[in-house]
Amino acid sequence: MIPEEAKRLFVTKFSSFGNEKFYKFLLNYAVNRLISNEELKKTQEPAPPGLSPEAELIDYHDRFLILYRREHEIVYLEIAKLFRKAAHKIYRIMLKKDMIKRDSRFLNLVE
Repeated sequence: MIPEEAKRLFVTKFSSFGNEKFYKFLLNYAVNRLISNEELKKTQEPAPPGLSPEAELIDYHDRFLILYRREHEIVYLEIAKLFRKAAHKIYRIMLKKDMIKRDSRFLNLVE
């Protein structure tokens, strides 16, 4: 379940930003996490514990989808969609840069 503070934060940001800006906010957040993780690898410091950015975004998607099913608030569904969209975008970027291996939780092109 999502902590109440995080839920309020994302809902208020979504309400004030709108769909496109909130999506860009999520992409910006994930890219910044990628950059900071890459910088830590260069300095040979251990990576901070936690999920990778694409896994974190897909986790939030699942949590907001559960929240939508429980409370039937359309805003939770819209937020979940944007989290999933951002997770897939970051996944494709990381896959293209050979930073991760294919994952069955994400969409993969069939060639």
